[in-house]
Amino acid sequence: MKHTRNTIAALCLVAGGMLCVSPALAGEGDDYIASMPAVKFECVETNIVTALNSGIPGMQADAAQLIRDLRNLRPDESFASCVVPLMAIVKNEGAESATRILAALALDELDSGRGNFAIARTATFTSDPQLKYVCTWLAYERKTGKHPEEKGIASFEPIEEGEE
Repeated sequence: MKHTRNTIAALCLVAGGMLCVSPALAGEGDDYIASMPAVKFECVETNIVTALNSGIPGMQADAAQLIRDLRNLRPDESFASCVVPLMAIVKNEGAESATRILAALALDELDSGRGNFAIARTATFTSDPQLKYVCTWLAYERKTGKHPEEKGIASFEPIEEGEE
């Protein structure tokens, strides 16, 4: 019964957060989110953290994608309170692969020292081959400053010997 109450509370918080950003998603444009007052945006971030901590894979994946979307609209926001919950998802070997990958992508976009370290360690130690692949490329890109597209990965061109 307690778990159900926590789940309902988490859903209500996320729904409240989504109401804050719904005008932008309904076609009113990106200006709404870009001009949103900091106090209101803190409410959205709190709701995202609640969703990340919910333990519900779909809610966690949606929250991770929402971070990525909001990061594009408000690049100056740090989303610092989201880093630890995202790290917990990425490191959770029992979580769904897709959720972990979205969390890793969100962590990469936040570009925090702890998040980048978690991605690099996950690339080394995870038993999930899909996540290992994604985290390896994210860590490589972070270390070299090169995007996989620049090395021919996206176009399936061969990488020349000695090219890094």
